[in-house]
Amino acid sequence: MRVVMRILAAAFLALALVLLVADGTAMLAANAFIATPLATTISNLLPGTLETFQSAIQENVHPLLWEPTITTLLGWPGWVVIGGIGLVLAVLGRSRSRRRMVSIDQF
Repeated sequence: MRVVMRILAAAFLALALVLLVADGTAMLAANAFIATPLATTISNLLPGTLETFQSAIQENVHPLLWEPTITTLLGWPGWVVIGGIGLVLAVLGRSRSRRRMVSIDQF
């Protein structure tokens, strides 16, 4: 399970880096701060997905989940949201390290 989380974390972090480079290129070209919202990125990559996702959330889960929560996340820059998910997956998938206790007598 940890391996799957690490692979997903790497994929999410790679996608976040691609989105950050795309936004950085647009910022340099416009000489201003430009952050592409996640909703715009999803609409460009997968047209029609947001409408389907919205109707599924509002009908099957709860309408209040869509309006204050998910719409807020969709308004944030895509690299922030996807990078955050990647970081959470990386933390959850990290291997447990064994810590050696070093005593003063060993030196």
